[in-house]
Amino acid sequence: MTQERRIEVEVPLEASPEQVWDAIATEAGLTAWFAPMDPSPDENGQLADGELLRWEPGSGFAVRGAAGVFEYLIEPQDDGSTVLRFAQAGFTGDDWEAEYEATARGWDFYFHTMQLYLSGFNSQPATYVVAEGPAWSGTVEAWQKLREAIGGAVGDKVELDVYGLGTILGEVDYDGPSHLGIQTENSLLRFHDRSLLGMPVALGHHYYGPGHDAERLEDAWQSWLTEFYLTQ
Repeated sequence: MTQERRIEVEVPLEASPEQVWDAIATEAGLTAWFAPMDPSPDENGQLADGELLRWEPGSGFAVRGAAGVFEYLIEPQDDGSTVLRFAQAGFTGDDWEAEYEATARGWDFYFHTMQLYLSGFNSQPATYVVAEGPAWSGTVEAWQKLREAIGGAVGDKVELDVYGLGTILGEVDYDGPSHLGIQTENSLLRFHDRSLLGMPVALGHHYYGPGHDAERLEDAWQSWLTEFYLTQ
C-alpha cells in the first residue's frame, strides 16, 4: 500500500474571513501572494485542471490535483481576525523526501507572504513578475552566492541596483534555508532556491497598486538575474 504524507499549516491572519476567502479563492487574490490562477469551479461545478472535492464560499474548499489533495479551511476568530488551516496530502513517490521538504519550505514562505499582503497591501491590485536563472543555478552553491550578494538578515535594510528600475530600497522580511523575502514600499520581492527539486534559482515578485508595467518589470528582473550568474 502506498503511503500518503501530509503537510499541515496553521496561518494566523490579521484579516476578516471574507478577505481571506478572496485571497485563496480568486485569481486576483492568489496573484497577490502566490501566483496567478483561478481555483473556482465553472457553472457545472467542474475545474479546468483537477477534481473539486468541496467548495464552501467564505469557509473553505478542497481540490485534488496532480500533486495531491489541497484543503483550505477558514476559521473566524472572536477578535475579527482569521486562522487559515491548510493541508496538502500526497508525496507518494519513491523519492518523496526532497519534494516534501521543498514543498513544506515553500508553503511556509508563501503563507508568510500572504500575511504581509493582507496586513499591508490588502485590496490593492497585484502584478506578478517571474524570472529564472540558468539551468546550472539549480545548486545550493548557486543559491548561496545570490544570497550573499543581496545580504541582510530579517529587519536589515538592503539596496538592489536593477538596470531599468534604478536603485530598489527594501527591508528583509524573510530569511529561510531556501527563500529570501524583501519588502519595499510597493512590492514584496521573493527569491527561491529550488535546488532540492533540481531546478534553477527563480524569483516571483508581487507589485501592488495600479500602473505597473509587467513586461518592463519582468524584462528588468530577468536581465538582473541573468547578468548576476554570468559574472559568477
